Amino acid sequence: MAASFPQRKLSRYALLPVSLVLIAALLLPQAAHAVDARSEQASLRLAEKGVAAAAEGRLEAARRLLEEAVVSNPANANAYAELAAVQNAAGNPRLARKYYVIALEIDPVLPAALGGLARLNIEAGDREAAETLLRKLRATCPACAEIRDVERAIADIETPPQPKPNP
Repeated sequence: MAASFPQRKLSRYALLPVSLVLIAALLLPQAAHAVDARSEQASLRLAEKGVAAAAEGRLEAARRLLEEAVVSNPANANAYAELAAVQNAAGNPRLARKYYVIALEIDPVLPAALGGLARLNIEAGDREAAETLLRKLRATCPACAEIRDVERAIADIETPPQPKPNP
């Protein structure tokens, strides 16, 4: 015995939500792009002010400005990397690591983030992770100053003494 279902006509109102979603999908990206351009410019200005504040040693002001830059444009990898450097300078290496990782998720070859995270790894005693980041940095930006900084930091690590062979 086959089940019988009543045949219903598809109402034009049933398609209304679908058509609204399609219209929104077509129109919103253009409006979102315009907002992104304004936000991007605001984020760049705030990040620039934050970097200047950090250079003057005003770490709290730098942190606040860089956080505002990130809020203005969450895709600003440079702002995250600068915020990480400020957090590290303020004695917050765990938070610095978090921000460097976010910066690298946005831009996987950002020299400031690769170098900063490599130096954090060196400070944490993870030479292998630092050397991996150094290789990536060399491959993506062979002329970057971060390479020399990381190389110096790796060279400064004391090599553990090798066990002497038993005679």
